[in-house]
Amino acid sequence: MAIHLLGIRHHGPGSCRNVLEYLQELQPDLILLEGPAEAETLLPCVLNEQMEPPVALLAYQPDQPQNAVFYPFAEFSPEWQTIVYALRNEVPLRFFDLPLVHSMAQNQEPHNTTEEQQEEIIPTVYRDPFDYLAEAAGYADGESWWETTIEHRKDSADVFQAVKEAVTALREELPEHTSPRDQLREAWMRKMIRTAQKENFERIAVVCGAWHVPALENMPKVKEDNELLKGLPKIKIECTWIPWTYDRLAFRSGYGAGIESPGWYHYLWHHPQDDGKLWISQAASLFRKKNMDISVAHVIETVRLAQVTAALRNLPAPSLAEFNEAITTVMGFGDDILLQIIKEELIISNRLGRVPDDVPKVPLLVDVEKTQKRLRVPFTAEIKELTLDLRKPNDLDRSIFFHRLHLLDIDWAIPGGTDGKGTFKEKWTLYHKPEQIISIIEKAIWGNTLEEATQKFLLKQTKEIRHIPELTRLLDRVIPANLPDLVEAMTMQLDRLSAASTDIIEMMEAVPDLVNIVRYGNVRNLDFSKVGDMLQAMIARILAGGVLVCINIDEEAATDILNKLVSTDYAVSTLNDPELNRMWLEFIRQVRTSVNVHPLLSGYATRLLNDKGDISAEEAQNTLSYYSSIGNAPADMAYWFEGFLRSSGSILLLDDNLWNLVNNWVCSQEKETFMELLPILKRTFSEFSPAERRKLGEKAKAGGAGGIQTATASATSHNEEEAVRVIPLIHRLLGIETK
Repeated sequence: MAIHLLGIRHHGPGSCRNVLEYLQELQPDLILLEGPAEAETLLPCVLNEQMEPPVALLAYQPDQPQNAVFYPFAEFSPEWQTIVYALRNEVPLRFFDLPLVHSMAQNQEPHNTTEEQQEEIIPTVYRDPFDYLAEAAGYADGESWWETTIEHRKDSADVFQAVKEAVTALREELPEHTSPRDQLREAWMRKMIRTAQKENFERIAVVCGAWHVPALENMPKVKEDNELLKGLPKIKIECTWIPWTYDRLAFRSGYGAGIESPGWYHYLWHHPQDDGKLWISQAASLFRKKNMDISVAHVIETVRLAQVTAALRNLPAPSLAEFNEAITTVMGFGDDILLQIIKEELIISNRLGRVPDDVPKVPLLVDVEKTQKRLRVPFTAEIKELTLDLRKPNDLDRSIFFHRLHLLDIDWAIPGGTDGKGTFKEKWTLYHKPEQIISIIEKAIWGNTLEEATQKFLLKQTKEIRHIPELTRLLDRVIPANLPDLVEAMTMQLDRLSAASTDIIEMMEAVPDLVNIVRYGNVRNLDFSKVGDMLQAMIARILAGGVLVCINIDEEAATDILNKLVSTDYAVSTLNDPELNRMWLEFIRQVRTSVNVHPLLSGYATRLLNDKGDISAEEAQNTLSYYSSIGNAPADMAYWFEGFLRSSGSILLLDDNLWNLVNNWVCSQEKETFMELLPILKRTFSEFSPAERRKLGEKAKAGGAGGIQTATASATSHNEEEAVRVIPLIHRLLGIETK
């Protein structure tokens, strides 16, 4: 009986090729593979025609799906090819790592332990031990050392013996790099090896991470391992296959055993004999797609430079570093910005795997995938931008689907702004991350279909809401998801809250959302007459008691109310409802004329009424005169002007009457008063855009005209002779026949 220890890196074409060659020569009668025992029942899926790596084993705790772990596999992963070899040759294969029922239970242990115990459980992050070997061999880091020494190695003879000796030396010199968690895992691995030995297998191949090899060769006493494994916690675990991406195999994804260049490794696995011509040709093709001029000569010179650089460095073949340097030198003329443009597609690659339809899945995930297939919006590795036209049935169904996922906090589809003012278009950004599968599994407790889960999940939230604005904001998000029963329940809750509320500020905050609901309901052909009735009632109650909240308040409270007035006025003005606009206008009049209203609010109300033509220039002048009279404090004057000039830069440029009103007031101030008003005036004018401030300065410098053309220009200032020459051309452009 012989135990053959094959130490590998979890993703690498060289390690993968070495393992396959060794297994084919050894012809083992049992394979022990580093992996979770709970997933062994899913191994037959590997040979399914629909299975296409990269994929990952997902293990999760059913009652706490966020407690999950991934085991990713690429086509060039030694573990994947080991599984394929075992299944095709009918060799028994066992996962022999510490079962997840124990290891994932340990993830919950720190919540019930002291700080000192937590420090013992959570391992310290150390430097990659292979960096020390890299330094000794003259490489920048352990990654480049492993790639050159192992991944590019053409002769696999004695490679596993060499890896074992190197790691043994590292573990002897760096004992602190083996965490308590790894010690538990290795004790379990040794236990599984002893079990296999008792079953009289003749040739046992053990495929595991290189770091574990010395611990599995030099076994301690059985009693020592049993002591380590005694009393391990245990939880329930479920496993499934999910699609993975090369992007998530990269180090930047946060996966500890990731690699920097999955696209490069994919190329090495499929084209081991290529001398670089194909790789550089792929880079040239991507450059051409970006409208860059790359010739065949560029490709030839880049390959030659990479090969010469590798020879100068005593390398058997160019690595990714040599090819990148050659691309930068020849194609980028020394600037690596061109390489950065194609890095995502070339070096990382946007490959997304597939899993069979019959893989165990929660019903909610099945429903989501069926909907994706029907609407033709599958998960993809790249970021995808979609602009939906809600007048088209399929786009409308997509919108409903995306909104429901968004309401469940599944961030695959992210809403974005749309160009123009139309309400029939939506823009979405689609970006798939494997963690989204966990979010779907987590929400599966709320229902077996997306519609059911969304409705029940939000119904629970609705019952817990006690403030009108919070409910209207949620209702505004729910409407596009086409959930009429949920909308009805939320409307009833909103009716109860509004009937019981006496908070005018809260009502003002809720009005814009209610207006949006009524308008959006019209676009979607939905009946929101109840919401419309509530909106009318809220405006009536604001009219009846709103002025009281504007009286005898400080600047902070006035600023908060002013922001609500601005948003509410804009919302009400978008509705074609004369009665609603009449009530709102009456409230604004009360704010302007009531005594002790904060001048900031009075100024804004005056400006609104002036813009709507509800007061004359003389009335606006009288209000200004009142606030600028000697009896009022300079701060009150400034606050009034701050409200009066809110977002009015363009109006000041175009309306000479308003300009004269403001300009004359500013010019009439005494020096001491003006200096006291200056901070507030500066704050007011700072809200204008730079272009508006520049134009206002030019207008003031010109004494009020500023070169700005206004509507008061003479109607007879045109040139009759020029007009006679232009009119026939306009007739021709418009297709108007002339007599």
